[in-house]
Amino acid sequence: MDVQQLRCFLAVADELHFGRAAERLHLTPSPVSRSVKDLERELGVDLFVRRYHQVELTSDGAVLAERVRVILEQLDGLKDVVKVAAKSRVARVGGTHLCPPAVMDRFMALTEQALAPHTIEATMAPSAELLPALERGELDAALVHLPLDRPRLDSLVVARYLFSAAMRADDPLAAASELRLRDLAHRTLTIGPPTPQPVAVNLLHKRLKNAGITSFHQMPDNDAVMLASHIRRDHGVTLTLDPRNGGSSRIFDDPAFAIVPLRDDLEFLLGVAWNRSRARKGDVVRELVHAVRQEWAKHPLTL
Repeated sequence: MDVQQLRCFLAVADELHFGRAAERLHLTPSPVSRSVKDLERELGVDLFVRRYHQVELTSDGAVLAERVRVILEQLDGLKDVVKVAAKSRVARVGGTHLCPPAVMDRFMALTEQALAPHTIEATMAPSAELLPALERGELDAALVHLPLDRPRLDSLVVARYLFSAAMRADDPLAAASELRLRDLAHRTLTIGPPTPQPVAVNLLHKRLKNAGITSFHQMPDNDAVMLASHIRRDHGVTLTLDPRNGGSSRIFDDPAFAIVPLRDDLEFLLGVAWNRSRARKGDVVRELVHAVRQEWAKHPLTL
C-alpha cells in the first residue's frame, strides 16, 4: 500500500461519499475509487459497504481509518525510517520506491532465481537511503536512480525514462501530439524534491534549465495524490511516465488530465547498483550481478 491509497481511503471514510472525497482531494472520483479498490484488494477485505449514492465503513474499514489518520498526521514530520534487518538473511536487496513496479518485480524475480532456494528480503526506500546502505554492506544490491557519485559502488543501467508532460485536459498544450521542452519554457513546471536521489534529480533539473525552463514549483515530497491535486487546482504542468508503467504515474490515468509525450531525451536512468568490493569477495553479490548483466546488459528497458 502507498500514501496515495491511504489519502484516498481516509477522504472517503471522512466524507462517506466518493464524489465529495474526490472534491476534497481536487481529483475526479475515478482515481479515488481505483485507489480504494486497490487497497481493498491488497488487504483482502472490504473497507466500505457501497449503496446507491451512499457508502458506509465496514468494521475493518473503521479500524483502519483510525490507524491511517494517525499515520498521515505524522507523515510530514517523519525524518527517519527505522530499519531492522536480520543478520541471518542470505540476500538483502533494495529498490527505490519511485521506480515502476514491473521493473522492481523483475529485479526481485531475478534475485530469487539466482539465489534459489534461499530467502530474499527487500527494502523499499529512496535511492539516497539505499546507496549508503550498499556502501556499508547492509544491502547486497539495489535498484536505484543513476548516475552515482560513490566510488565504492558500481552499477548497470536497466532502464531509461521517456517522460511526458501531464496537465489538465483543458490546458492549451493538451491538444498537442507531442511537445519539446522549449514548448514549456513559458510555463511553471511542477517538480518533486531532490531528496530521493540528489545527483540524478539535480542533473535532471539542470537539463530542464538548459532547455529554457526557468520557473519551477517544487513539491515538498513525492506524493502522487498531492501532485495531481496541485496540477488540477493550479492549472500546472509536470513530468510523468506513461501511466501504463504503473506506480505513481497511474494517478494521471484519468479524463481530467492529458498526457503528451516529450520528444526530448532527459537521460534519466534507472539501474542496479552494488558494492565493488563485496562483488569480488562474496558469492551472493557476484551471483546477483551476473543475473542482472544477463538480463539487462544488452537489453535495457525504455519506460
